[in-house]
Amino acid sequence: MKTAHRGVPPRYVIAEVRHLLVKSGCPLCHAEAEALERFLFWFFHESYGEPEVVLQYVQSRGFCAEHLKLVAERGPQWQVSAMFSWIIEDLLAALRTSLAAVAEKRPSRIRAWRKGATRVLQPTAGCLFCDVIERTQESFIPMLLEALEYDETLRARFVEVGGCCVPHALRVARSARWEQQRGLLLVLQVLQAELEATKHDLDEFFRKADYRYAHEPRGTEQHAWRRALVQFGYRSSGTPPTTVPKVSEGLE
Repeated sequence: MKTAHRGVPPRYVIAEVRHLLVKSGCPLCHAEAEALERFLFWFFHESYGEPEVVLQYVQSRGFCAEHLKLVAERGPQWQVSAMFSWIIEDLLAALRTSLAAVAEKRPSRIRAWRKGATRVLQPTAGCLFCDVIERTQESFIPMLLEALEYDETLRARFVEVGGCCVPHALRVARSARWEQQRGLLLVLQVLQAELEATKHDLDEFFRKADYRYAHEPRGTEQHAWRRALVQFGYRSSGTPPTTVPKVSEGLE
């Protein structure tokens, strides 16, 4: 049986969503960037040596490519050295065992020892930083949808900042429940308006590249390629996503 809308969301929901809509750009990108900053401080200064944390990044064979770059750029020398010393120690022990087993068998049995080698190198746990991102999405998406369902001020602000990027709009769409249809509809409407504006500017960029129109003043079309990158999820490591000009009007 469907329950009735309860009306105004809790104050903590409104406060969190309002905080993440202060800046232009995807609020989920902002939420993830803030969560990563908090985790980075805690991880490198306190928890990188805690047994359960060590076990996860040893079993995950380090970090995914995206977050390995973050560790390389932001990690202190001592902590990074210690982490990879433990990761390599565990991997070497497994490799030695695997290679010793190969030496006892005939080389022709490639399938068997190839499978063993794959098992040794394959991560058996997830990237710690990816887990932070996943938890952030699971926490913030319901709050965003709830706020957009009921709060008109936040709906208007969501339009102003340009809504969600494409990857996060997809995640929101996958997560939305039947009672969050109004919030999801706004997310998709804003996304459509933003993408249409970017496509228009990209078309203008190519048009003005034509010698017949090269004399026309340059405008927002010169930055459309950067806006497109951000709209499809680009973020530089360790920094909030680049903001883009607002183009959505009349959707609140």
